[in-house]
Amino acid sequence: MRLWLLALLGLGVLTGMCRPQRKKVRPALPTITNKTFIEACVREHNKYRSAVQPTATNMRYMTWDAALARTARAWAKKCLFKHSPYLTEKFMSHPHYVHVGENIWTGSRSMFTVVTAIKLWKDEVQHYTLETRKCTKTCGHYTQIVWDTSHKVGCAVVFCRMAAGIENAAHFICNYVPSGNYPRKPYKAGASCSECSKEDTCVDNLCRNPERDKIIRYTRWYPPWENRIVCDESCIAVVVLRPLLMLLAFITVFLMQKHYSSMSISK
Repeated sequence: MRLWLLALLGLGVLTGMCRPQRKKVRPALPTITNKTFIEACVREHNKYRSAVQPTATNMRYMTWDAALARTARAWAKKCLFKHSPYLTEKFMSHPHYVHVGENIWTGSRSMFTVVTAIKLWKDEVQHYTLETRKCTKTCGHYTQIVWDTSHKVGCAVVFCRMAAGIENAAHFICNYVPSGNYPRKPYKAGASCSECSKEDTCVDNLCRNPERDKIIRYTRWYPPWENRIVCDESCIAVVVLRPLLMLLAFITVFLMQKHYSSMSISK
C-alpha cells in the first residue's frame, strides 16, 4: 500500500514539474482613445508649460487633438527612430495645419510611462539658456514642450519588436500644432499671462481660451499616407446591414416558394 502511495505521489510531483508554466501577460500599451492616457499626456505637458523659469508672458494651455494622435500612431507603427518626413508637407499630418511638431521617445516596454517619457524631454532644460538661446547638448524636445503658441497635442505609443536598437520597445510619439522650434526663443519671459489675448483667461500661468481649447474629433480624417482601411460608423452600418438584408431577402423568397408550392388549385 505504501509503495502505491509513493508511486502516486511521485507521479503527482512529476506531473507538476512537467506542467507548462503560464507566461506572464504584459498589460497592453494604451490606445490613443484611452482616457487615462490622454489625460496624462495633456496634464504633463501643461505642468511643465505652467512652471517655466523664467515665467512666460504668453504661454498657451494645451488640449488634446485626435488628428495629431492618429498621425503619431501611424508614424510610430513604422518603428523608426527618426522624424516623419510628412511633418512639413501640406495637410499630410493634420487637416488644418501645414507644419506639425514632433517629439519621440523609445525605450524598454517595461520602462514606459507617459510621465517618465515627457519628463525626459523636459529635463533637456538643463542644457538650454533662454536668454541666449544657447543649447549645449540636445534641447529640441524641451523647447517644443514649452513653445508658447503650440496649443494642441496628440500622442501615441506602440509596441515594436525592435526600435532604436532596443528589443521589445515602447515607441512613444507626440505631435504638436502650431509646430515649434523656429529660430527664436520658445517663449517671451515676463509676468505670467501678461500678454495673453483679450479673449483669454489666465489659469495656472497659462492662457486659456474656450474657442481655441475646443476638442475636435476629426472622425473622418486619417493621415493620407497611412496604409489602412478607414471605416466610420456609416461604413460599419453598411457592412453589417447588407449581408443581413440579403439573408432576410433569401429567407423571404424561400418561404414564399415553399408556401405557394404547397397550394393546390381546384376547379
